[in-house]
Amino acid sequence: MRTKLNWGENMIFLTSVLGVMAIFTSVISGVVGMAGGIVLLSLMTFFIPLQHIVPIHGVVQLVSNGSRCFFLRKKIVKEIALYFFLGAPIGTLGTYFFLSHISAKAIFYWPIILLILYTLFKPKKMPTLMISHKNFFFLGLAGGFLAPLIGATGPLVAPFFLRPDLENEEIVATKACIQMFTHFLKIPLFLSLSFSYAQYSWVIVSMVVGAIIGTRLGVFLLGKISELLFKRIYQTALFIAVIRLIVKLWA
Repeated sequence: MRTKLNWGENMIFLTSVLGVMAIFTSVISGVVGMAGGIVLLSLMTFFIPLQHIVPIHGVVQLVSNGSRCFFLRKKIVKEIALYFFLGAPIGTLGTYFFLSHISAKAIFYWPIILLILYTLFKPKKMPTLMISHKNFFFLGLAGGFLAPLIGATGPLVAPFFLRPDLENEEIVATKACIQMFTHFLKIPLFLSLSFSYAQYSWVIVSMVVGAIIGTRLGVFLLGKISELLFKRIYQTALFIAVIRLIVKLWA
């Protein structure tokens, strides 16, 4: 996975652009708890080789979600996070043995697409995806497995947070906490697969700083919006996410 990054004289410009993109997308995530990571993942495809995007994106999202956790630390639903933490490492371990033997990763997008579509368009008589706290262990298994394969697990876990027993800030804080953990697990995985983070050091630093700034702005805005508006924005973010996944499958 080692290739030489050669941006030449455009290095400073492109690093700055990616840093600004990290600010913008982290504001989005800070407000609704998702969508920013997916938008950033898409934008990075214009500047970074495809095979290197997921490892770099993982570091940036680790910091973005981590800073969101810090700013909203009192709102984290610890029981949900704990059960997710127990399952995620097992899923990531499975990815390590699976990653070198799979080329058609598109099959993993379909369950997520169907899950989101059900959440958005289900008839009112159909049940919501309101699983017990203990069952977040199994969501952790899935998230830990899929994170290194598809980059962003926000669309996977997001439908399970659209539930009436969680406040806006609890949704954003807890979701950020569990996503932070999946992004953390990516780093040793990709290091074991010989990915060189050093060649992208300035890019990562710029985007990490941008992620912290954007997250702070997003969390500030989160406290200013009503619960109804939050739900509408959250559903819109889910819709954008599913459209992006469908487009990715057809690309």
